[in-house]
Amino acid sequence: MGTAPCFVPMSPEERLAKETNDRITQDIRRDRQTQAPASEAIKLLLLGAGESGKSTIVKQMRIIHTSGFTSQDRLSFKHVLHCNLLGSIASILEGMDLLDIEFSNSRSEERKKQVLALGRLEKGTYLDTNMLDTLEALWHDAGLQRCVERANQFQLSDGASFLLDKIAVFKDPDYVPTEQDILHIRVKTEGIIEVKFRYNDTDFTLYDVGGQRSERRKWLYCFDHCTAIIYCVSLSGYDSMLAEDGTTNRLHESLLLFRSICNSKVFTKTSMLIFLNKTDLLQKKILVSPLSKCFPEYKGPPDFESAVGYIETKFQEMNRTRDKETVYVHRTCATDTATIKCVFKVAAQAIMRENLQRCGLI
Repeated sequence: MGTAPCFVPMSPEERLAKETNDRITQDIRRDRQTQAPASEAIKLLLLGAGESGKSTIVKQMRIIHTSGFTSQDRLSFKHVLHCNLLGSIASILEGMDLLDIEFSNSRSEERKKQVLALGRLEKGTYLDTNMLDTLEALWHDAGLQRCVERANQFQLSDGASFLLDKIAVFKDPDYVPTEQDILHIRVKTEGIIEVKFRYNDTDFTLYDVGGQRSERRKWLYCFDHCTAIIYCVSLSGYDSMLAEDGTTNRLHESLLLFRSICNSKVFTKTSMLIFLNKTDLLQKKILVSPLSKCFPEYKGPPDFESAVGYIETKFQEMNRTRDKETVYVHRTCATDTATIKCVFKVAAQAIMRENLQRCGLI
């Protein structure tokens, strides 16, 4: 029981980060020295705190505006998928200890030992069938399900339940991850990820860098000649804490970070868009977890429209230097391709219009 060796190429994120990070940094530094635009493409910079869905937006742009993910690309995510399954169960088990929740199945304690004994999945390996059976049995333990209901009290990826619900399908040794699987897989962004595409006869370049505090210093390299910023917000983070310190509210962190970006002199001539992301999760969570956990002063009703409207107002209040009309706010569900396609269409029109205005063409 444990791992079965196999050879899998690096995931697309890992490969792109490795191959493009140095090149992108060199290009942007050269542009800074020459004070000339790097290209005529519209440059979009994805910013936001960790777990806000930026990497999922990048994947969607690849699906919608490029050739998407080939069979080989999708296969390369299989290792990461198995890492997510193992890591999610391990996180829930840790959460059970933290919250003092007991198993409902007498065999689950032994299964827990097997998972903890395995530890981390070696690179280039998959979970074998026996271990997948073990994870599946644990996932169906009522104790774990009770723990997941309190996921805001410990660290668990938002895509964990989606993937663990499909674990029976993943046990097929010939299974290749689908695009929906890839959109729900969590891969920490390290370095700079770049996606280029053409939309409405205009070239776009989208940059994504890590949102964790340790990664934000890399944002400086992307500031020059940026046409627009898309700032991603995790709506579902209003009742949970940062993984970095365990004490800072995720939405409070996102608000403060947005304030520093929106009012920065660096971005005076940069279009600003806010993607209020993970609307699907907020719709479910707001029914059982009040918004007052994040904003004690909130006295509105416990429904989605009231909650998201209040959160949007809080972000607009962070804007101290721009006209309110020039900060474009969109509600998004980054894992929903159709929704992102529509949102980007509207957002791109606003970006291109402002870009033409700055150039004096309209």
